[in-house]
Amino acid sequence: MSETVTDPTGFVYEPVRGPKRKIEFEPRSDGGFERIEAVWNGCQWRVTGRDVVTTMRRI
Repeated sequence: MSETVTDPTGFVYEPVRGPKRKIEFEPRSDGGFERIEAVWNGCQWRVTGRDVVTTMRRI
């Protein structure tokens, strides 16, 4: 994944304390999305959570 703010599939952020984190939205065959959360461990992204998302909207 490209780590730019304009990436339409997700974003990477750096909290004040702790490692970088990433949230991605992958399309599913049923029309929804899978939200994938990950944390950077210094060498690679480690997935910390997944959820099925049925709808999304820009706020």
